[in-house]
Amino acid sequence: MADKRFFAKSGSYSIADLAERVGGELMNCPAPDTVIEDVASVEEAAGSDICFVENRRYVAALGSSKAGVCLLPRNIADRAPEAMPLIVSERPRRAFAKIAALFYPQEDHRTGVDQSAHVDPSAELGDGCFVGPGATIGAGAKIGAGVKICANACVGEAVVIGDGTVIGENASVSHALIGARVVIYPGARVGTCGFGFEVDESGLVKMPQLGRAIIEDDVEIGANSCVDRGSGPDTVIGRATMIDNLVQIGHNVQIGKGCIICGQAGIAGSARIGNYVVLAGQVGVGGHLEIGDGVQVAAMSGVSNSIAPGQKVGGMPTVPINDFRRQIAAVKALGRRKSDQENK
Repeated sequence: MADKRFFAKSGSYSIADLAERVGGELMNCPAPDTVIEDVASVEEAAGSDICFVENRRYVAALGSSKAGVCLLPRNIADRAPEAMPLIVSERPRRAFAKIAALFYPQEDHRTGVDQSAHVDPSAELGDGCFVGPGATIGAGAKIGAGVKICANACVGEAVVIGDGTVIGENASVSHALIGARVVIYPGARVGTCGFGFEVDESGLVKMPQLGRAIIEDDVEIGANSCVDRGSGPDTVIGRATMIDNLVQIGHNVQIGKGCIICGQAGIAGSARIGNYVVLAGQVGVGGHLEIGDGVQVAAMSGVSNSIAPGQKVGGMPTVPINDFRRQIAAVKALGRRKSDQENK
């Protein structure tokens, strides 16, 4: 259950109202006007809470749950307690996310410029902005309406930030055009110098990084992640792409819309990632490669060749996911045979 010291609840809602908001079907609900006070896990829910169950792994917990109503798929509805009201949904996790956001909207109504912040006189701030303690905004920056620039964040010269964007504590943004409703989490770095050099026996020459970082609308960039600016072409993150914590995105990388880049993934310079691609945790993508639309890459994989659209791959180097699973099975079988031989 949400700790009220950190999360403010918006109110209470009837079962019928919640079902309507997520397009769910009521089952076993003789009193649809019953008021639900909060969201909770299936194990912790009380009689005034709503919970959700998505798959059969949690059926045992569902059978003993005290929840006032449960969101679940139709195929496990018969495993719920007889007296428990149900909201049947094809995607109960998604529905629960919407309901949790209804109970606990992530709203930040702060406005104004803290007296310890520094805003260059030539910077433009839209209506309803908030600039937190110690934050800095450089010359010529253009900040849209309702933007939140949190404590000690740094917005560089000439940066453009769209309406409703949030720049988290201690984050920095430079050489960048940022869209609307973007969230850059604490400690993230956007627009930093890309990693490019020319090396021979006479020494190292650093390549000037003269491009930008372009972050389209509704993107999120996780805590302590880094998005380098381009070296000449731009680095581009497409609309509604979600980037987890501790991710490195190199210079000139282009990522399409709706991608999911999980923690500790790294994408080397000039790689091109299509739309709706999923890179699981600790995936490494080599430079100058192309990953097609809808590709899914398993955790801890190394991508060393381009991947056609729609493929599911894994391993180091990556192979089709079924081949990867066979490789793992073969290694396990080899280990068992060796162990059996040693024990004879």
